Amino acid sequence: MGGREFSLALAAGALLLASWVDARVGDSRPESPVKRIGLCFAGVLILQASVGGLYVVKAAGAPPAGLLAATMVLFLPALTFAMVTGLWLLRLLADIARLARH
Repeated sequence: MGGREFSLALAAGALLLASWVDARVGDSRPESPVKRIGLCFAGVLILQASVGGLYVVKAAGAPPAGLLAATMVLFLPALTFAMVTGLWLLRLLADIARLARH
């Protein structure tokens, strides 16, 4: 599996995990639009920090197995959180659009 295929599989897996988490959270997701937008912003910052962590691991001279482990430990949870908050933001936008029609 090449880098492109791995990246697509990682993104698809994170989207599936995010959908599952969103379904499990159900009605206890944040109600406030400000909180949802803030969490989405925090998700992007956490994602950027995890990429920085991967650069640190690579610069430390980790073997490919160590880089893969760091990807699964640092990047996958951050990507999943960013996607969950993105789904919450999409729900917020759908609610706003539904209110605008009425």
